[in-house]
Order: sequence, then C-alpha cells, then structure tokens
Amino acid sequence: MLREFKAGNRSLDPKLTLAEWLPKWLTARIERGELRDGTAEDYRDSITRYLIPRLGHMKLVELRAAHITAAYDAMRRDRIAEIKAAEEINVQRRTEADAKNRVKHSGRPRVPHLVRMPRPLGPHTIRRIHNTLSGALKSATRAGLIPRNPAPDAELPKAVMPKVKVWTTEQLDTFLDAIQGQRLYALYHLAAFAGMRRGELCGISWDDVDLDAGRIVVGWQITDKCYRAARRAEKEGKVGRYRSKPKTRAGEDRIVDLDVASIKVLREWRETQEREQRAWGPAYASAPDEGGPLVFTREDGGPLDPGLTYSHFIRLVRDAGLSHLKLHGLRHMNISLQLEAGVSETIIAMRVGHTSPELIRSTYGHLIGTIGKRAAEATAALVPRKIQKAS
Repeated sequence: MLREFKAGNRSLDPKLTLAEWLPKWLTARIERGELRDGTAEDYRDSITRYLIPRLGHMKLVELRAAHITAAYDAMRRDRIAEIKAAEEINVQRRTEADAKNRVKHSGRPRVPHLVRMPRPLGPHTIRRIHNTLSGALKSATRAGLIPRNPAPDAELPKAVMPKVKVWTTEQLDTFLDAIQGQRLYALYHLAAFAGMRRGELCGISWDDVDLDAGRIVVGWQITDKCYRAARRAEKEGKVGRYRSKPKTRAGEDRIVDLDVASIKVLREWRETQEREQRAWGPAYASAPDEGGPLVFTREDGGPLDPGLTYSHFIRLVRDAGLSHLKLHGLRHMNISLQLEAGVSETIIAMRVGHTSPELIRSTYGHLIGTIGKRAAEATAALVPRKIQKAS
C-alpha cells in the first residue's frame, strides 16, 4: 500500500465524493484570489445545477470518462423533456384563455399565464460545465486524491462557432446619423470604432482615457452580474462594488488607440457630462469605487445598467428602421472593418482583447472579403514580371 501511495496510484481519501470535493475546490480557489466574481459565479452555477445533481454521489476514485459522458447526455435529455413539458403547459393555458375569451364577459380579455421556457442545453453550455469539472479533477489529481483526470477522455458535443453577421458600412452610417443628438451617442460610437465590449464601455474610467495621446487603457468593466450584486449590496446598506477586471487575460489593461473622430466625440461628451454635473450639484454621484470617475454614466452620475443600455440600443436600432443587431454586434462590426482595412489579425486581437489571432480567423474569416485578393496582388507586385503573350 505504501508503494502505491508513493507511486500516486492510491487515493489519499478513497471515500471522498464529487459532491464533497467540488464545493471545497471552488471555495479554496476563491479564497486564494484565483477567480473573479463572475467566473466564480459561473463555476458555482455549473456545480450546483448540473454536476452535483448528476455526478455528486460518485466517489472521485470511481469516476470514469464514461460516467461523465453519460451525465452530459442525460442533462441534454432532461432539458429537452423540460422544454417539451413547458410547451405543453403553455399550449393548454393559451387554449383555456382563448375559450374563456370566446364567452361574452365584462372586463379585460383573459391573458394566459405562461410558464418560462427553459433554454436548450447546447454544446457551448456543456463545454462550460465540462471545463469546471475538468479543472476540479485536475486539482484533485495534483492533491493525490485520484491517480489521473478522466475528464479529457469524455465525449463532448461538437461546438460549431456561429457565423458572425454584421451590418454593412452603409447601415452603420445610417444608424450613427439616426442617433445623433442621443445622450449616449458617444458610447455607441465608441462601440463601433474602438470595438469595446458593453461591460467595458459601462466601466471605463476617465483616469484611463488620454485624449491628447488618443488612447484608452481598458482595465475595468461593469457586467450585468456585478451591477445587480452592487445594487443588492447598496439596498442592504453595504458598499456596492460595480466594477471588475475584464474576463480574459488578454483583455486586461489593454491599450486601444482612437481615431480623430472618436477623440472629438469623447471631448464633446465630456463637456456634456460636466454640464450635467454642474446641474446636479452636490447630488451628482461620485465615483463608485477606486477605479476613478466613470466615462459613461446616468444623468445623475450613477453607473449605467448594462442591461438597460442594451435595451436602449435595441430601441434605437428599431427606430432607425434597421435590421436587428445586438449591441455586441458593433464590436463584431469593428473587427470586420479592421479586417477589410487590411489590419493584421494579431493587431486586431490585441486591440479588442481576444486571446489569440486564431480566434479572429475562425470567427471572422468569412468577413475577409477582398483582403485575400489584395494580398495576392500586393505579393506579386514585389516581383514585377512581364506577361508573355502566347505564341
């Protein structure tokens, strides 16, 4: 037995179950400061909603790849059954409401009380759950609790990256013309021409903006989760922490250079914000944390709600008579414009905070358009050759 312990073939705690290990692993990582709040929340969600209900009873030493694969298959089947059940309930309630509305009665028409439709459990969600499990089992291997990590051998559904759809340059121009004069025009302009994420736009600080140099240091974000958590904390009389660091390592404190038009837009916006601050006087909100004064705020200086900012954008798009586009679509638009302008994928990845140029290539390759043709012509032009006429 001693020889097996030294060789790493015997567990230090053979009775430990996955339900016992997963919370312990997550708590330890949070206490060591290895996870941001949003990441920790995602891990906790995967653990409590999916992994423990399906695999929590199993001992770590007995867990195999086949068990993991079967659990994911069962999760997908359960979700399909939940969706079907919800659809049947909603059909029944619509039928009952229609039947009551056909009978003459005073008052408002009956409105069916529909149940919430569960979202499909797609490949990307399964992979997110799997990444949590794999990380926990990797730590268990290092801790001597299992001889090897079975997660890499599990079979996962194929995740196909959806093709990014963006507006044409004419549509973007139409949108920006239509929202001229809107209070948050500068935010949407920056989304299109700096390629920043919604959370980054809501969390950016004036301390990180150098308009003379024409650059922004992206070091903060306000996500939906952080905003809601901060609001809850304030209602309980606590200090709400709205901002967090961007989600990817490549996105931390990156530098985004600004074009001349964007600099002008930001200068005008700062003047507007200063007028609002003077109008509100002492009631104007101060910076929510140590990150410095926010660039984009409510009229009273408070942080923007990322969810409401998104809803506002959708209304502006609809009012402009344009095809539906998510706010994140302006970021996609920026990347596609950089590709069309011939900017290298490495530079684009650095500017927008992607982890690698390969992600740019796989996600936006279909938007390259004539870049390949121009590259071929430019390469051939380096060695000019006379075209021989056929004899």
